[in-house]
Amino acid sequence: MQKMVEICRFADPGDCDAVIAAYERCRGVHAASIGEAFWDGRVMGIASFPDSENQVRRILQRWRHRATALASIQAERVLYSDTILVVRWDGQAMPPHRDHCHADGTPNSTPWREWAGIIYLNDNYVGGRLIFPDSRTTYRPVTGALVLFPAASLHGVEEATGAPRYTSPLWFTGVPAHVDPFATIRY
Repeated sequence: MQKMVEICRFADPGDCDAVIAAYERCRGVHAASIGEAFWDGRVMGIASFPDSENQVRRILQRWRHRATALASIQAERVLYSDTILVVRWDGQAMPPHRDHCHADGTPNSTPWREWAGIIYLNDNYVGGRLIFPDSRTTYRPVTGALVLFPAASLHGVEEATGAPRYTSPLWFTGVPAHVDPFATIRY
């Protein structure tokens, strides 16, 4: 299986700050309640930002398109954007999991996901490393970096303390039917 790839300085730190600021302005009203306590009130998709935040939508779209091209290079074939989100982590850890199936190998609600990516919006916290138990590797987040890895990779997230941890996760698929309908909108 292919390994994790880090693209340093993928995102401009000023753009990362702008996304965090817009997230904080909007999350009280626009953060998603998806029926899972772990995620409720912490996740915003690109369409969750109101029209007054079109500049941030443009940043997210730019990131999405560049990351999709880079994931396609890693996969050695054309991939499409499944989604892009902004997530605030307030000390939550995430146990090891795969993005395309349950722990027992049965399909989850997103079996089409082939690659995953995480853009790190800040790094002013302690912990919060991305862990890959099977390869016994970890990644310490760096502001503006993009990490890409196959969705089949077992991975998790350590608890972060000292400050909120902000990420912009993305997923990619080779199945055009699962392209995010917001992927082609120009904001």
